[in-house]
Amino acid sequence: MFNGEKYQQLKDWALTFSVCILCVVITEALRMFHAPDELLSCLYILGVVLISYWVQGYIYGAAASLLLAISYFYFISAPAMSLAKLNPYHLLTTAVMLVISLLISSVTSRLKTAEMQARRREEKSQVLYHLTKDLAGVSSLDEVVNLTLVNISKTFRTDCRLLFFDEEGIPEKQFVLYEKGVFNRTVPTDMNRTFEEYQGQKPEAGYFITPTQYEWPFYTPQGRVFGAIAIPATNAQNFLSQDFRTINTMIETAAIVIDKIILENRQEESRIVLSQERYKTNLLRSISHDLRTPLAGITGTCEILMEMLPDNSKEYELASSIAKETNWLFTMVQNVLSLTRLQNGQVDMKKEVMVVEDVVNSAVETMQLRLPDRPLEVIVPDEVLAAQMDSALIKQVLINLIDNANKYSKGHTPIELKVKEAEDGQFVEISVADHGVGLSDAAIEKVFNMFYTTKSNAPGALRGFGLGLPICQSIMKAHGGSIHAANRSDGTNGAVFTISLPKYKLPAAL
Repeated sequence: MFNGEKYQQLKDWALTFSVCILCVVITEALRMFHAPDELLSCLYILGVVLISYWVQGYIYGAAASLLLAISYFYFISAPAMSLAKLNPYHLLTTAVMLVISLLISSVTSRLKTAEMQARRREEKSQVLYHLTKDLAGVSSLDEVVNLTLVNISKTFRTDCRLLFFDEEGIPEKQFVLYEKGVFNRTVPTDMNRTFEEYQGQKPEAGYFITPTQYEWPFYTPQGRVFGAIAIPATNAQNFLSQDFRTINTMIETAAIVIDKIILENRQEESRIVLSQERYKTNLLRSISHDLRTPLAGITGTCEILMEMLPDNSKEYELASSIAKETNWLFTMVQNVLSLTRLQNGQVDMKKEVMVVEDVVNSAVETMQLRLPDRPLEVIVPDEVLAAQMDSALIKQVLINLIDNANKYSKGHTPIELKVKEAEDGQFVEISVADHGVGLSDAAIEKVFNMFYTTKSNAPGALRGFGLGLPICQSIMKAHGGSIHAANRSDGTNGAVFTISLPKYKLPAAL
């Protein structure tokens, strides 16, 4: 089967020979009526002119000049039907006809080329105008995909497809296929194929050719590939250079709109998340403020009732239970307020250089009063380590961690606090380790989320409300430090929470 170019060549040769034969037939018919030789020669020249005008390319006009010149000498020049008496004038006549054909072919070729370029520029302008007009009012990726593939299909009369890539440059598992005027959005992508050839290309790098299709990747303004359009090779291999430029421009136009929509969607998502966080913070703060006053009143009433009632009475037990629950709820409200203030940057931190060991010992002394039966072990290095901190807030972090360790481990096991310098020498680390059941992988990932709690098996442990660790994390971030959770690495069960503070370099002793 011939492609378009070979088929056009056959048509041009057929037209050339047909015009030559027609010229010979007409001149022979006129010669029978004794038409003058001047008229007949003009008809032969007219044949050369028509071929040069109708057919693009010098070779056809030159071939027609040679054939018609020989025909003229054979059929018309005396003696007719013979080439025996050719003279230099005949050769000069052939050369003149050849020059005439070449000149006319050159002029017509330039005119046709200019006309074709103008027509293609107009077609390209129309295509881009319609695509740009269609894309002007779209607000979703699906609309952009539909309009882009439909316009490419109509313009080039071909099937086409579009594949998106994620933020990591990995192709989506399904792509959109527009085939025979029907969309299929669930075609599976060949996930075994690598698209590394896209990564090193610039946005203007053009297209890639595979055995089955031509591919046009498109990029973000930062040069990251986020999609590709493909056309079957059987159709794309017949494209002219102008067609490739047109489809490149179409794809770049669609890519700009797609990138704009993706950016708008991300901004909208960020706005919604920010609005939700602000609403949640305001709601929690409002509820907390409204709850503190009645809770204080309930607590005071319970204390008065407990003083008025006998210690072993049932009424005393009920009042005591109400007091405990109210204290638990009051503590939760206080934690919510503290967390919202920390997240909103409303806490006025008073940072000063402190010896880390002193802050740890202060937290341990406070907890020993609360937990007289719990062993608390402190391990410190020989070197004095200091950090710039708000000592009250860091002490609160350590108290929360010790309280958390007490909650999730048995009462006779020790809680270990260890102070050391980090391996990079830039931070001071304080770890709080217990001998409880430890943390699951899911818990390690979620333990710093608000209101996330795990069940404690320790006897007499109170239920938690999932705000202590988020508060610790907010305090550490405010200090430029960090906190992370893990399980013990010494072969025993238990969890380890480690906080890191930027180290303060003490001046050398005199």
